[in-house]
Amino acid sequence: MKKLSTYLLLIFFSFSAPSFAEDISDFEIEGMTIGGSLLDYMSEEEIKENVGFVYEDNKFTVSFYNKSSEMYDMVGITYKSNDKTYKIHGVQGLIFFENNIEGCYKKQDEIEKEISSMFTETKKNNWGILTNPSSAEGSTFKGITFVFNNGSRATIECYHYSDIPETDHLKITANSKELAKYLDYTTAQERKTNN
Repeated sequence: MKKLSTYLLLIFFSFSAPSFAEDISDFEIEGMTIGGSLLDYMSEEEIKENVGFVYEDNKFTVSFYNKSSEMYDMVGITYKSNDKTYKIHGVQGLIFFENNIEGCYKKQDEIEKEISSMFTETKKNNWGILTNPSSAEGSTFKGITFVFNNGSRATIECYHYSDIPETDHLKITANSKELAKYLDYTTAQERKTNN
């Protein structure tokens, strides 16, 4: 619970001043920002050893940040699979709320208010609580999306798994415009395939 209560400190230290440009590069997770290089945080060997997921078309890869984190239980970084500079296109941090989805919603609301006050020009969508079709019946997803002027995106999401509530979690994500469009397209294709 210490991690959860200190999350807001991360928000305050992630941004340098209250008058920033409306730019996703001002949004940090573990000090990492969109457009930076993962090589500033991990060696190439560490990046390759910690690959957690490669998208089916091999366009993007996700590696897990293998350093200790006081804020997150897990951190993943997305980059183009063939990019030797490991330019960061996405960063996500997970905080587990074991058997405590209401705690996740509460923390999500706090973070939403903080981000809304810092990025006043972003378009915000609160999707409410939706059914999570990729999980067991009764599983839900609650997402809040911030779309920046350049098309990049930040999200705050709570996931509840009815069959394994000990894995309920909060996920905070920042994605470049390119990755956001790619994920939208990939999701649309998966829906077509499943219908």
